[in-house]
Amino acid sequence: MSGLSKWLKRLVLPFVVTLVALGTGFYALYFRRTPLPPAVIHALVAPAIASLPGLSACWIETGKTFSNFSFGSTAGGILVRHPAGDLLIDTGNSSHFDEEIRSYPFLTWFKLWFLAGQLKPNVPLSEMLRRVKEDPARLRWVILSHAHLDHSGGLMDLPRVPVLLSQEELRFAADPSVQTKGFVIAAHVQKFPAPGVPTLRFDPQPYEAFDESTDLYKDGSVVVVPLRGHTPGSVGVFVNLTPNRRLFYVGDAVDDERGFQERVGKSLVLRDSDNDEALANLIVARLSDLHEKLPELSIIPAHGRSAYKKFFTGGPLSCVSTQ
Repeated sequence: MSGLSKWLKRLVLPFVVTLVALGTGFYALYFRRTPLPPAVIHALVAPAIASLPGLSACWIETGKTFSNFSFGSTAGGILVRHPAGDLLIDTGNSSHFDEEIRSYPFLTWFKLWFLAGQLKPNVPLSEMLRRVKEDPARLRWVILSHAHLDHSGGLMDLPRVPVLLSQEELRFAADPSVQTKGFVIAAHVQKFPAPGVPTLRFDPQPYEAFDESTDLYKDGSVVVVPLRGHTPGSVGVFVNLTPNRRLFYVGDAVDDERGFQERVGKSLVLRDSDNDEALANLIVARLSDLHEKLPELSIIPAHGRSAYKKFFTGGPLSCVSTQ
């Protein structure tokens, strides 16, 4: 028994050391964030919002990880049902994700698999849409918060549909060096508009804390603003169901709710995904300022599952309407 006890002690110590090292590494890579300075004071331009009958928003989740924890991640997007035609905001990963990243060098492949790959869909996006009684062929538009593979990949599982992207984002997505790093997949780009034919343009019309905007339906229900930084053409999308029931989908401008609640930058493991870190941090500060001034506005990061759950209290595939 004495020998067994000594053997167990020798085994337990390395195990505990390994657990501590893994925990410390995980904290440093994901949980530790850098505090950012406050945003430059910016006046809010409050919009006039009226309830539009027949308008609703649905949570379309195609992938998730650590779903039982507060830091759980999600992928997919938001379906906006509108009387003038439905809009899908982001599409999550392609159901062909594994094949799409297979040809990359090992280190690039491993990074893509380890990060975005954990959110690949088990069920194609088209089927998830049908589960909320949405015919994918009847979508009016898809708007991408940005062109990264885990936001544009679901286009591969949809019939051809008009994709809304700015000239800045189209140019970024077509850059061979961006595709070489695996941020953008060449096959996804084939689903985009031609580089010289942007489908999203902004007017010098202030909206909330932003100097430019575009009103997609011209009725105040869905308003898009630029969030340049994570990528050159990243955007955020306001969906205004009623004056008091509003969401602001911000893509990867922040990792999760901590970004704007605590005004902190991205985690170390995701920091190099920002195309312009300084500009991206300014956007984080702007979102934090907006959150302080409009706490009732639901800011939803693309991968922030806890934020989705607060707005869509019925969980994935549930909808919130003007009623």
